[in-house]
Amino acid sequence: MNQLTRAIGAIVMAIVAIGSQATMATPTTAPAATELTSAADSGTATVSGTSTLHDWTVKSTTITGKIQSSGFGTPTPPTLQSIQLSIPVNTLKSSEGSGMDDKVYEALKMKANPQITYTLTLATLKSAPSKDDPEYHYDAAGQLTIAGTTRTVNLTLDITPADGGTLSIATQTPLKMTDFGMTPPIAMLGMIKSGDAVTVKVTWQLATKGR
Repeated sequence: MNQLTRAIGAIVMAIVAIGSQATMATPTTAPAATELTSAADSGTATVSGTSTLHDWTVKSTTITGKIQSSGFGTPTPPTLQSIQLSIPVNTLKSSEGSGMDDKVYEALKMKANPQITYTLTLATLKSAPSKDDPEYHYDAAGQLTIAGTTRTVNLTLDITPADGGTLSIATQTPLKMTDFGMTPPIAMLGMIKSGDAVTVKVTWQLATKGR
């Protein structure tokens, strides 16, 4: 009886060992990262501010860059590995015309710093789409460079996947010009002064190469 018990125990242990080896031999593979890029006219960046006379906006429809992501369109929670974004300063146009444009370019130190750039440092999935909300929401930290000064900014990124592997990204954040070493624009010999606080809003569409 003892021999039979030992034999059954050995068989059970062998089955468990084989099962463990089979599990180890087939690890779960994370989805491969995909690079998405944007055409120059596939986004909009708007900066809104105030002045002692009235509110103002400047807008660019030229955003270039790329992202590395994985998992969108799969059961795996999607990740954002990297984002690189660039906006040429000279594409920003004011609601107040070319006179205001020149003031904005001067404040942005355009000659020495012709690009506004953003580089992602870390993105964490905050919430996935639901029946009432089709977007993925990420808490993101990154390096924003304006007028030659780089600061860490925290953003909420709202991402909407679409057919064909395309993504739409939207974000909005308050900033202060003086945090980036800028002097708020002044016009009419100081009679009109812009406020320090502005709101930046970006919408951006990207697609895999060849689309």
